[in-house]
Amino acid sequence: MLKVLLVDDEAPILRNLHQVLPWSEMGMEVSGLARSGMEALDLAARYTPDLVLSDIRMPVMDGLTFIAKLREQGCHAEIFLLTGYEEFEYAREAIKLRVKDYISKPIHYGELEMKIRETGEEIRIKQAKERYYGHLPLFDDTPEPDDTGKRTPEQMMTAALEYINTHMGQDLGIEELSELLGISPSYFCLLFKNHVGQTFVEYLTGKRVEAARFLLENSDRSITQIGAYVGYHERRYFTRVFQKATGMTPSEYRELTGKSHITKSTIGKQVPN
Repeated sequence: MLKVLLVDDEAPILRNLHQVLPWSEMGMEVSGLARSGMEALDLAARYTPDLVLSDIRMPVMDGLTFIAKLREQGCHAEIFLLTGYEEFEYAREAIKLRVKDYISKPIHYGELEMKIRETGEEIRIKQAKERYYGHLPLFDDTPEPDDTGKRTPEQMMTAALEYINTHMGQDLGIEELSELLGISPSYFCLLFKNHVGQTFVEYLTGKRVEAARFLLENSDRSITQIGAYVGYHERRYFTRVFQKATGMTPSEYRELTGKSHITKSTIGKQVPN
C-alpha cells in the first residue's frame, strides 16, 4: 500500500479528502492528517509518505514553505498542491519544488481520483525499477536546456507528442518522457502545458479515449482488449475514464454506434434471402 499524507487547515476539506476518495481501492492508505505545515513535517518524518496532498495557504507555515522543508529533508514524495490561487508566481515556485500538479478549489473529487490513480501507477513503476535495478533518482536534476543549444522547446514538444501518439498503449509517464528528452520532469510539465494547452495526463487521456472510440466503432475486439490496447489494463478503470470523457460506458458507446459498425462489417458479404 502506498502511504499518503493529507495536509489542510480546513477540517471539512481534510475530512472529505480522507473519507470521499477510495484510498484502499486505489492501493493506498492515509498515514497521517495534518492541520498545519509544522504538524505535517513531523508526520512526514514519521511515515515517509509516497504521496502528499497539501493546501497552499495555511497559518504558521504555508504549503510552499512546508514543501520546501520537506524537500530539504530528502523526501521524494509526489505532491499535489491544493489551491484556489492561479497566479504564475505560485506555479513557478511549485515547479522548483517539484510539485506534481495543482488541484484547484473547490475540489472536483472525481478528477482528483483519476489524477491520484495515474500518479499511483507512476510511483509503483518507479519503485519496481528501484527493486530490480537499484536506486534510481526520482527526479532528474538535468539543467534546463537554455544552454544546451541543441533543440528548441518546439522541437522537444514535437518529439514528445510523436512518442506519445505511437506508444499510448504502454505505461507512459512524465519521468520517462523527460528522461528521453534530457530535461527535468518539472521543466517538461511546464513546456508541455505551455505548448499543448493541456497537461500531459489530459492530453494522453484524450488520445487514448479517441483511439478507444475508433476501435469500439470499427473492430470486434472485446472492451477489455481495447482498454489494454490503449493503455488501460484494468477494465473498470478504463470504463470510468471513458465514461467521464464521453458520458457513456464503452458498452453503451458500442451499442449506440453498433448499427454503423454492423453495416461496415457486412459490406461485401452476401445477405441470405
